[in-house]
Amino acid sequence: MLVTRAPDQSADFARLLEEHGAQVTSIPLIRIGPSPDERVLQKAIDTADAYEWLVFTSAAGVDAFAQRLQRPLKKDLRIAVVGPATGDAVLNRLDVHPTVMPAQYSGSALADAINRQARTPQSVLLIAAHDASPVLAAKLRNAGHRVNKVDAYTTVEAPPPDLEDAISKTDVVTLASPSAVRALVNGLGGDASAKLRGKLLACIGRVTLFEARERGLHVEIVPDAATIPSFVDALCRYYTTQQP
Repeated sequence: MLVTRAPDQSADFARLLEEHGAQVTSIPLIRIGPSPDERVLQKAIDTADAYEWLVFTSAAGVDAFAQRLQRPLKKDLRIAVVGPATGDAVLNRLDVHPTVMPAQYSGSALADAINRQARTPQSVLLIAAHDASPVLAAKLRNAGHRVNKVDAYTTVEAPPPDLEDAISKTDVVTLASPSAVRALVNGLGGDASAKLRGKLLACIGRVTLFEARERGLHVEIVPDAATIPSFVDALCRYYTTQQP
C-alpha cells in the first residue's frame, strides 16, 4: 500500500494500516513551502486580535501561524477549523479550543458552519495555503463577511523520479489531498490513468475525490468522514467484502 504523504505527516495512518496487516510504503508527493509573502503573513498574525473570527483549513496553516505568533490571542476570538487534525493542531500549538468545526470536513461545510454562528457580517482572518480552494472564502463573502485570506504556505509538488516504478510495485494508492492528486498525475506524466490501471485508488474525502475525477482517475474507496480512522476503516471494509 502506497501512502503519498511524508512519513512525519502520515505516521498514525501508516501505523493503523500496518496493524491491520498492510505492507506500507511512504512516498511523499508534495512538500510544504514558504509563504509567498512573509511580510503580509506576519502583519496578519500581528493584527489577528482585530478580527472576530480566525479560520484555519489545515494543520500546516496552524503551524505557520503559531511559529510567528508573538503574544497570546484574545480570549473572545472565535476560531473555526476544517476538521479534527486541524483542531488538534490549534489545541496543541495555540493552547485554545476551536469554536466551530463542521460535521463534514470541507471548506464548503466550514463556511456553512460559520455562517450559522455568525448571522451578521463579521471580520474573518482566513489562514490557508496559497493554492487553497476559493469556495470557503467565497461563501463567507457571499454571506456578507469581511474576509482577509492570507497565504500561510505554498504546496510544492515533489514526486520522486522513480514514482512510476513505485506504483508498479503496489496494489493500493492512498491520496489525502487534491494537491497530492495533482502531484501524482504530473509525476507519472503522459496517460496517468493508464499507468494506474489495475491499482486501487483511495481518497480521504470528497474534495480529493473530485480532484481525482477531474484528472481522469477512477477511485474505488472514499470514507464517510475525511479522517484517518475512517479512511483506514473504509480500506479494511473494502478488503473484507472482497473476500470469497
